[in-house]
Amino acid sequence: MICLPNVVNHQNAIQVRQNGLTQIQAQENTVDASALEEFDSSIIAVLLAWLRINPNLQIVSAPDKLQVLSKVYGLDEVFQLKSSVGN
Repeated sequence: MICLPNVVNHQNAIQVRQNGLTQIQAQENTVDASALEEFDSSIIAVLLAWLRINPNLQIVSAPDKLQVLSKVYGLDEVFQLKSSVGN
């Protein structure tokens, strides 16, 4: 499982993206967003980059703010965010 850090912004987005790509190439299929507390639209770019590599990637435990942000960008159907691991 890929675990997002608590902060993703323009300062660390490239490193977060690279770390995730490495894990996706190692056959990880789930992203845990539960630790995500502070983020900007850079998270959208990171998630899109990962989904390009693995379109079956599931994003779980998405905070409400991330769900709202994905709707604002019209990507809620693309991301199919889940609010908890069990959903």
